[in-house]
Amino acid sequence: MSTRPLPPPDFLRDDPGPWSVVSSVFAQAGRPGRRRPQPPTGLMLSPAPDIGLDLAGVDPGSAVAGLGPIATVAAAREPALVLTFHDDGALLRGVSPGVSRVWSVPDLCKLGEERPGDDPAAGLLPQVHPAALGEPELPGAFTDPTGQVIAVFTREGRFDVLALLRVSDRSVVRWVRGARSAAWSPDGGMLAIGGTWGVLLARSREAPTA
Repeated sequence: MSTRPLPPPDFLRDDPGPWSVVSSVFAQAGRPGRRRPQPPTGLMLSPAPDIGLDLAGVDPGSAVAGLGPIATVAAAREPALVLTFHDDGALLRGVSPGVSRVWSVPDLCKLGEERPGDDPAAGLLPQVHPAALGEPELPGAFTDPTGQVIAVFTREGRFDVLALLRVSDRSVVRWVRGARSAAWSPDGGMLAIGGTWGVLLARSREAPTA
């Protein structure tokens, strides 16, 4: 049996819009007992959520990744329940139960993996209930560098959900089913999205000129 690591997964580059689902999670939620080839990792179009909040959607003029349109530039297979950028955005760190990993940016090449004695995922906060997304304080919410958007881990039926909410009015900018963690690069131009399936790295598309 080979011990060579698997190559990075194929990934979908296009932005499906504000309401999406992680492709591999969607495939696993299909009919049980049917083996199917895993699709490329990425985001696929999904119905809009029905959660009692205004659905603002994506701002096509914004250069903040996620608030505006994005293009996926890399993917990794290893899970990440928490993500953080380091070294001025040159490195991405991810945490999953018992493991801490580091990837280079923007290619998501794995640079290191540690299994410390203390579980780095032991202090993870639980997801926020969808009915509480309009509350003033949201445990574990992460704000983009410009202060316009917060990323929140919530749940919808059988799906983990990463919700991006506009700070000013708590309207929903993006609703990503199957994801549970996010981090922005220091300039807000890159957005990392993670879950039990792995990691995606997306770059903001150029804001349209006037």
